[in-house]
Amino acid sequence: MLEPQRHARSFAPMPSPPLVSVSTPNYAASFHEFGRQDQEEDDTMLARYHGRIEIRGPLRFWGLQQARPEALQPVRQFFDGWSETHCGQKPPYILAFVNSMSGNLRVSQAIKKQLNTLLDHKFTPSGRGEVYLAGSVCELSEVSNNERLRERRIWRFGGRTATLRRCGRHVRDVIRDTKRLMAVANITQLRFLVCGGDGTVTWVLHEIEACKDENRDLFKLREEEPAIGVVPAGTGNDLARSLGWGPKLRSVAALVGYVQWSLAADIVPLDQWQVTITFDQAALMAQNVSDLRGPPAFREKTNGSPTQHGKRVFEGYFQNYFSIGMDASVTHGVERARRSCLGKLCFLFGLGKVCYAAQAYRTGGFSCCAAPLSVQGDTLQYRSSASSAASTPWSELEVGGVRQLTLMNINSYGSGRVVLSREELSQTSPSDHLLELVTLSNACRFGCVMAGGTAEVLKRPAALKLTLERPEAVQMDGESWVLPAGCQLEVRWHRTVRMLRPPTCPMGSWSGRQVPGFWHPKEPPF
Repeated sequence: MLEPQRHARSFAPMPSPPLVSVSTPNYAASFHEFGRQDQEEDDTMLARYHGRIEIRGPLRFWGLQQARPEALQPVRQFFDGWSETHCGQKPPYILAFVNSMSGNLRVSQAIKKQLNTLLDHKFTPSGRGEVYLAGSVCELSEVSNNERLRERRIWRFGGRTATLRRCGRHVRDVIRDTKRLMAVANITQLRFLVCGGDGTVTWVLHEIEACKDENRDLFKLREEEPAIGVVPAGTGNDLARSLGWGPKLRSVAALVGYVQWSLAADIVPLDQWQVTITFDQAALMAQNVSDLRGPPAFREKTNGSPTQHGKRVFEGYFQNYFSIGMDASVTHGVERARRSCLGKLCFLFGLGKVCYAAQAYRTGGFSCCAAPLSVQGDTLQYRSSASSAASTPWSELEVGGVRQLTLMNINSYGSGRVVLSREELSQTSPSDHLLELVTLSNACRFGCVMAGGTAEVLKRPAALKLTLERPEAVQMDGESWVLPAGCQLEVRWHRTVRMLRPPTCPMGSWSGRQVPGFWHPKEPPF
């Protein structure tokens, strides 16, 4: 049994019943199936990747109410403490990302209204003149839901890529303009507050990196890169759970606590990993795949021609975990089921676990006769050193006939499960340039893990590559993709990013084996 949630007295959002029931989105039947209906399904995936609000539960009208004026008192107290300890230096600028035109519109628009109120609110700290909380809201729907852009999408010839680029350009422009505004206002620190799930955080991190490349004068030092806090409004929210932001947003008024957490949080390092999937054109033709597209989390490397040298290469990034096998098949099946009336009713009435169990049975997750992963030779290659030297040799590791292979970077998996034991967690860090490789040999082991059990760490690789001989299901931070053919897959460290961990005194929101000590507020030694 997990320990009950522990919330801060002043900073933390107070616990309350779940916020609202969300109109269930129509997820794609498959990322490699094509047809006229795929355009609507791809729109849904793009919306979720761009901050779709995924809060579920019984409807509570009072949960949509804005915070009362007296609820802002802790923020005023923060200004008092900041002025005393920072010698007149201004508090960080908070840039919040929210999509108010996706998911449940009542919820998303109420969230945007509350953030606009908070980030433009004037306070009167003790003994000082009137000040305001410097910040603004970046509206993600200005691009992703623009009807004119929708009409210009040509999905068969790369319209998805064009749309992602326009969304990314919008975010990069906002970051650039905010940095210039801060220079004029003499504000030195910029912090982000992302309203969404794990995929939205990955997207914002990618756009920060792109903005740094385009505007090198704005980010001269790595320490100046904005750190990111999370308002858990996605589906799994594993990164938010691990960092201490809680499992989900429970009321709109609780955003007062999240904003205060963003101001008072510690900056902690987090490794970001790159996944490269390479398809042979001949293998795709053998599977009758003529028009290959990946989910929004993966982007194709074209290098002038998408089929150069007979290869199709896709790249994606993750911070939480990457998995091949049973869990990815179940996740993909649930995404398909949520498009049906029965699936919508399951999630509407809080029976999501029933849907997951049904899809585990339907996809063969509980079958003892299912084939193991098609890892070539049941062997993968890995590097055990965290050194960046390209001369580090590759070693071989025999994994046998396993049905799931998972690479973990944090202590939260599958909506809050902690797969590692306390002893293994003591040897694990989210910024050590190493992953934890876990394999599951059968459905019983998978069921034990999903029920709260632990799994043994097979190896801690710094890089890994393998070959899949036939189509398999993969998932990256909860985003699934059924690969249409066999492929070569490589995982390697990409960079270290900066996240915000809520303060530990008073404490953020942690439970069970997820503790604040897992995150260390210091730069990594590399």
